[in-house]
Amino acid sequence: MNDPDKLQDLEFKSITDMFGKQKVRLYKIKHIIFDFGGVMIEKTFVLKNLFDIIEADLKLSIPRTEDSYFRKLRRQVSSGIISSREFLEKMLEKYYYPFLKNDGALPAKRANVDYYLELWFQIYTVVTKFSKDMAEIIERFHQAGYIVSLMSNTYDIHARSNELRGFYDAFDNVYLSSEIGLIKPNIEKYKYVLSKLNTEPKKCIFIDDKLVNLIPARELGIIVIRFESLEKFKKQLNQIGIKKLRPNLRHEIKKKYKKYKKVKKSYKKAKRAYKKARKEFLKKKRKSSKRHREFRRRYAEYRKKKQEYKEEKKKKKELISKVSIA
Repeated sequence: MNDPDKLQDLEFKSITDMFGKQKVRLYKIKHIIFDFGGVMIEKTFVLKNLFDIIEADLKLSIPRTEDSYFRKLRRQVSSGIISSREFLEKMLEKYYYPFLKNDGALPAKRANVDYYLELWFQIYTVVTKFSKDMAEIIERFHQAGYIVSLMSNTYDIHARSNELRGFYDAFDNVYLSSEIGLIKPNIEKYKYVLSKLNTEPKKCIFIDDKLVNLIPARELGIIVIRFESLEKFKKQLNQIGIKKLRPNLRHEIKKKYKKYKKVKKSYKKAKRAYKKARKEFLKKKRKSSKRHREFRRRYAEYRKKKQEYKEEKKKKKELISKVSIA
């Protein structure tokens, strides 16, 4: 289930058929986990632009198909196996240096890797801007009482740019593929993050723009939202019951659920007392007025608690919703 090639081809309907509706119990949710690229910042094609420039500068051609050497190394740099510098060096060693001709006795001129590293950093820094709207939503999640974390596939050079600009400061926890050595959609990455957060899947909501990255999270039991646009994201939050992100929202939700639990416990206690009083009253041949009064009192208390329980049960239903992945 974690093969990106196969998962990417799945239609939304097949995904819904596979997992059905997600049952969201708002009173259990504690962690909100965001992806970065395509959610916090718009999708960029930095690496494509960089290698377009490299190809034009050095007059070479680099295959970039899914099963290419380029893609293989890209996954390695994303998971921290190699650095951005090593990535560029390995690409040049395969596609540039073997085809250079020596100029007489002099060795072939080497490409300036430092220049291309700096160019890569500058291109990424120029084209990426943290969404003000998403920054506001993150802050409102904080104020509402949730723990907000980041789980992102990224390169070390992108991470350095993001860190220097304070993009990661908005999150309580940051889990980057280049640092932990695990990339989405590898299910071990999700397990790693859950372990670090010391939490259960049902207490988390994960937001990512790529369907392929949502599937393993859903397999584990995490509530998932596919991010497509800011407006749709707001509607999706509304569907799961978060109609308005206000201060102490999580506390309000927990308070409502605790009240429901308290009323339910009180109702069950009254029900047991009523059944006991009824049994005592019916088993005696001589129905004394004292036992009759006790039976009637217990019955009235039971009816009162039952009505209270029904009302709180309706309120509890507002804290539970069923939503699809996409």
